[in-house]
Amino acid sequence: MTTIAQKLQQLGHILPPVKAPAANYVSYTVQNNVLIIAGQIGRPGAAKAGVVGAGLSPEIAKQEAEIAALGVLAVIDAVTGGDISRIAQVQRLGVFIAATPDFDGHSAIANGASDLIVATLGERGHHARTAIGVASLPTGAAVEVDAIVQLNPA
Repeated sequence: MTTIAQKLQQLGHILPPVKAPAANYVSYTVQNNVLIIAGQIGRPGAAKAGVVGAGLSPEIAKQEAEIAALGVLAVIDAVTGGDISRIAQVQRLGVFIAATPDFDGHSAIANGASDLIVATLGERGHHARTAIGVASLPTGAAVEVDAIVQLNPA
């Protein structure tokens, strides 16, 4: 059995630890084999944080989307014990991008998250998605990604 961590290692990534919630919420909930993952951000307050169209390039924002997706995968790994076979399907990704009002390349940035999820999970990683521009994100992050995942019964 290939685990999520092993697949990410093959792709040149290291599975990060699950981040503790920053406020009065939980990192995820599971009910009736549906895993709902709270928003994961890239590097909060980092030099690569910021607003696309106001100093932050779309290419860097796409990398931040990928880093946020690593956070989503870390939660999936924690819930499933790394067992990819426990994942029935990633149902949806929500990708929120701090951008200026005139920026319209949200989908290309969101591909950073989508591409990593699919590369890691294969067919079960294909998902519906929203890519939404917002004025700002917590701690100055450039991108935030949340997810809904259908799990197979344990």
